[in-house]
Amino acid sequence: MPKYVLTGADGNLGGVAADFAVEIAKPEDELVFTSYTLDSIPADKLKRWQDKGVKVVAASYDEPETLKPVFQGAEAVSFISTWLIGDRRRSQAKNVIDTAKACGVKRICYTSFVGAGSTAENEEDIPFLPRDHHFVEQQIYASGLQYSIQRNFLYADNIPNFFAPSWKFTENRWLTNTHGSRGAYVARDDCGRVQAALLLGRGEPNHVYDVTGPEAVSHEEIFDFMCKETGYKAEFVDMSDEKLKKYWLGRGLPVNVYGDFSQMRVSGRVGWTSYTFSGSVRRHFTSGPNSLPSGNPLDFHSTLQRKQFSH
Repeated sequence: MPKYVLTGADGNLGGVAADFAVEIAKPEDELVFTSYTLDSIPADKLKRWQDKGVKVVAASYDEPETLKPVFQGAEAVSFISTWLIGDRRRSQAKNVIDTAKACGVKRICYTSFVGAGSTAENEEDIPFLPRDHHFVEQQIYASGLQYSIQRNFLYADNIPNFFAPSWKFTENRWLTNTHGSRGAYVARDDCGRVQAALLLGRGEPNHVYDVTGPEAVSHEEIFDFMCKETGYKAEFVDMSDEKLKKYWLGRGLPVNVYGDFSQMRVSGRVGWTSYTFSGSVRRHFTSGPNSLPSGNPLDFHSTLQRKQFSH
């Protein structure tokens, strides 16, 4: 009776992964879901999982002693980074990896980020967003554990929540330095389904999957779509790196913060967000013993059209 542990089941991504794991698990599979506190899981969802035979327990990345009894005897453990950035986030990941190895877990699964496979010799040369993920991946490789890693692209779901509201801060404009480059924004639900599938042994062993949307879109296309759906009137402004820097520093952004901020934007333009199609994942969105979720990945427009917009 193989045991599979999904941590972070209370989160947006983890919740999708948990539901899909329940859906595709075999009768002999033992599923264990964790959250830092069970209070963060809606009561109806918790009951639904438990009624399906899932064991749901509290365990914290910050407290390895809470992870040990959960990881004992597990075939595979899947974990998701928290929103923390820097040393504490890295420490949490190391706690999970070290505890998994000490408990005899055979395989570790991790939700990483596109760009984490950078071969830069100096960490400072790795784009800001995937920097911690690059560190975590290196820890996984060094552990000697089998692994299944997915590098998710930016979520299309976050555009209405984060991108669009920021335009009011910039005088009803979207300021960008991407100059028409495109990115394959991905549906978070697809990332969650891939996570569950990898945890339960689908896909190839010791393999890294770039999980992106099936089409690449530009910032201008995103902007036009959001304005059309919401009736919002604004201006799209494509700026040079230098002009964008001057603007943000003029708004009072500290120089040391701008260093990370600008690297994130410029890196998007020159490569690490310029993925076009999720070929590796799309090939596995089929049926078969080693396939990932069946069906087709959601495209950008389909993902956003599921959102509720206020006009």
